[in-house]
Order: sequence, then structure tokens, then C-alpha cells
Amino acid sequence: MLNSNNKNSVYIVIPARFASTRLPGKPLLKIGKHSMIARVIQQAQLFLNRLSQNNLIKDVHLVVATDHEEILSEAKKLNAIAVLTDSNLKNGTERVYSALKKIHNEKPISNQDIILNIQGDEPFFSIDDVENLIIQMLHKSEISMGTLAFKRKNTQMFFESSVVKVVCDKNQNALYFSRSPIPYPKELLGASGNSWLENIKDIKKEITFLHHVGVYAFRFQTICQFVENLLNSELEFLESLEQLRALEAGWKIYVSEAQNEPFGIDTPEDLEKAQIIAQKLD
Repeated sequence: MLNSNNKNSVYIVIPARFASTRLPGKPLLKIGKHSMIARVIQQAQLFLNRLSQNNLIKDVHLVVATDHEEILSEAKKLNAIAVLTDSNLKNGTERVYSALKKIHNEKPISNQDIILNIQGDEPFFSIDDVENLIIQMLHKSEISMGTLAFKRKNTQMFFESSVVKVVCDKNQNALYFSRSPIPYPKELLGASGNSWLENIKDIKKEITFLHHVGVYAFRFQTICQFVENLLNSELEFLESLEQLRALEAGWKIYVSEAQNEPFGIDTPEDLEKAQIIAQKLD
């Protein structure tokens, strides 16, 4: 347990890379009246305001880590700390780390401060779910890395490789993340599983699983160790999931169960759905 005399700072960091295979210039695409990155920042600011009222928190900072001058300018207009990072970084975690190291050089960040990585393509992320993850880390100093998962009942999504599944132990620590259908429901799919891909439509009962939500929280020292000391792992390479690097090294990743369905924008179809949501909000 942490006491009120040992408060943590929280850094909400939004990695926003300009390039995107399916949606070029994704962070700057308009969703209703605002760009995607502007909507993520605005949602993060609402979250920041709520967090700032928690008496266990020292202070809260909102950072945008990007590789593009126009995104940098958009962030500055909305009063976020904007940091320009290398466009060749491999993933969002490296971009978050790169921005934090620049900030750390000017004003030191404590090892136990909490870093929250909010994806730049989730303008409608659940404040309640992310807040619950942060509160768990504030009260349990043993949690050094955390994430979210949403319980689904959806057989079709269970078999989609783009939907990352996670299984956990009884303490809500991740056992494994995979693009494959895990855990395998033998009573529904049979022992061999040779024909389950052909017979999805015949499954009478929806399959329940935990859908991993790509939100990460780290202690500052943990994200530094992750990027600086952990080598890319075989499982990470096979599944193309960077969190497996931590599990393969024996780290624990706490999984907080989300109550709200996640919605990231990866395709033109997702963007159309986002426009409908934005119309209701604006």
C-alpha cells in the first residue's frame, strides 16, 4: 500500500505516429469537427482533470509523443506537452519512452511515477476503465506493469487474429497473450479441432474470452527497463505482440477488467463508425 506522504505523479502519454498503412495520416483525419488526435487529447484532458482530484496523486501531466510537425502543432494548441520523436521507432512503447527521457532530462521523473500509454487512435477510450487501472497501481506498489481486457461473448471475434486474447491467473496477472483462440473451449470445438474453422457458424453457444485492450501502464523505472534492457523475444516475434517480451522475461502484467467495450480506429469502416459517434457528441 502507498500512503499519502509518498504520492506519485502520473504521466498520460499519447504516442501518435503519422504513417499508417490503412489510414495514411491517421492522427490528423477529421472525426466530425475535430482531428483524431485532438479528440484523444480532449478525452485525456477530461481524464487528467478527474485524476488531479485523487489525493494519492502528486500531479498529472499530459504528453503527446509524435514524429510529425503538424501533430506536434495540434497538440500544442490544446496545451499538451508535445515532444518530437524519431519516425523510425518500432512501436508506441518506444515512442512513449523516447518522449519521457527528453522530459526526464529537464525535470527528473521518479522511478515509481506512473506512465499511462493511451493509443492515439482511441478517441473514445473509457475514462472509468483507465482510472480503475491507475487506482489499482496507486494502491498496490507491487504492480509495475498493467493493462486492460474486456470480457466478450463473440465466437466470430474469438477466431480473428486481429483480436488479441489474454488468459489470466487468479490474481489477475496475465498468463499469455495470443492472436490465436485461447483458452480453447474443448467442449464446444471438440478434441482435435481439425475442422473448427469450417464450423464456426454451427457453434450454438457464443464463446466467452478476454479481449486485450491496448492500454498500458508502467512505473517509470519499468518502462525504462523494458526498452533499455529486455531483448526482443521469440514469442514477441512469432505473435507480433510486444507485451510477450515481458512475459517471456518472467515479468508480471496485471490485467484490469474493463467494463466498457473498446473501440480503436484502424480501418476506413472504423472511421465511419467514429463519425456517427462524433455526431452524437458534437
